[in-house]
Amino acid sequence: MKNTYRIALGVAAACGLVLPAISQTGVVDQAELKQIMAQHPDWAKWLTDPKLASLTLAGPQMPNSQWRADDIRRPQPPKVETGTACSTAVPGDADVLFDGKDLSKWTGDHFEEWTLKDGVVTTGARVYNFLKTKQSYGDSQIHVEFREPAQPNPPLNPQYHGNSGVFPMGLYEVQILDGTNNQTYPDGMVGAIYTQSPPLVNAGRPQGVWQCYDIVFHAPRFSGATVTEPARMTVMLNGVLVQDNTVLIGATVHGKVASYTPHAAELPLALQDHGNPDSHVSFRNIWIRRLKS
Repeated sequence: MKNTYRIALGVAAACGLVLPAISQTGVVDQAELKQIMAQHPDWAKWLTDPKLASLTLAGPQMPNSQWRADDIRRPQPPKVETGTACSTAVPGDADVLFDGKDLSKWTGDHFEEWTLKDGVVTTGARVYNFLKTKQSYGDSQIHVEFREPAQPNPPLNPQYHGNSGVFPMGLYEVQILDGTNNQTYPDGMVGAIYTQSPPLVNAGRPQGVWQCYDIVFHAPRFSGATVTEPARMTVMLNGVLVQDNTVLIGATVHGKVASYTPHAAELPLALQDHGNPDSHVSFRNIWIRRLKS
């Protein structure tokens, strides 16, 4: 493994990529930080925050990877234009979770934070919380349409730009974030499986334009405390493949290496309100199909 890691570093260096400094988790190499800030002036605006510098430059090493968790040095995925089309016909065997009429199929600890107006449900952007389905699901096909808000005075932290997420089983996040003119760590951008897998490309659309996720999720299998099959996800963002049968290493966690804890075969689907001021993410046309094992 050590030889493989050295070879990977050599290839990346030959391609001109900035590589992770070999340092203790949580300890930022100040010389490297200064170099990155000089090369990326837009990043320098938020890398001056010691907590963000530590998160994006000195996170834990990811397994079987040259990169750390939430590593800003990862290459940014190429941008792909996707037009404006989104809505598709609802399959006859789908559970329609939200069609613009009501939220009768949802619940949550801060349910009152979510507003329903003109067929659209929108986050309150005040309290970190989740909207969860009353029904539970395992293996499934999920369709969610979302819209990023206009933020004329965006915060410095790129993770506060329209942050939300789709959580199969309430545990495994597909990230929602403004993907235009808002570079962040690639495993935390729109289309990413958060803190695990960057998208193959950046297929995000501008603020105010409806976008669509189509997700095929296969739940993990457990035998007692042992994972017999890890979770897997294939994700289309605006009709473009961004996750190709990606194997998950565990449940979503921030700034750490994910791991599994045994859980039920079916759990509620969840949508995230990240609680950031002025970050009102909207949703419409949500449905899910149960997949037979």
